[in-house]
Amino acid sequence: MPRFALLLVMSGLLAILLTLLLVMGDATLPGRVPPFAAALLAGLGGVLLVGGLFLIEPGRGGPDPAAKA
Repeated sequence: MPRFALLLVMSGLLAILLTLLLVMGDATLPGRVPPFAAALLAGLGGVLLVGGLFLIEPGRGGPDPAAKA
């Protein structure tokens, strides 16, 4: 099982959940957390999530070289 890919997916989901908690709570009020930090956290979560899913998804380019062996 690809543990690193699943770790990336879980980290991405956690970052997006933390962003949701920041936005839904009062953490983005003036003087607390800048909106840029919340946007950066959401972007990081998205990149981690897509990167992990990309590693889990099997390749679609041509025949599998391992199948020939």
